[in-house]
Amino acid sequence: MFVKKDLRKIPQILADASQRAASSPPSLSEEGDDTPPTKKAKSNNNKNNDIITEMRLGRRAPEFLPSCNASILLQPKFRPALDNLIQVSLY
Repeated sequence: MFVKKDLRKIPQILADASQRAASSPPSLSEEGDDTPPTKKAKSNNNKNNDIITEMRLGRRAPEFLPSCNASILLQPKFRPALDNLIQVSLY
């Protein structure tokens, strides 16, 4: 199985995730539903409206330059993208 790399840059990925989070309902789970949030996000057939629960940003070191830190992730305009995250990979 091959994994296709997302060719978008980190700011574009975060902007897209923020837009999805803003257009989705405020709660991932409904009362009485035992399905984990990650399963609910992946089970939806409409990928444009899925809530992002996992970000894999590994092997993108040049995008974190010149300051060599992850401060781009902490910008206030990208906060909605991070609200529903369960896992972030920056290895």
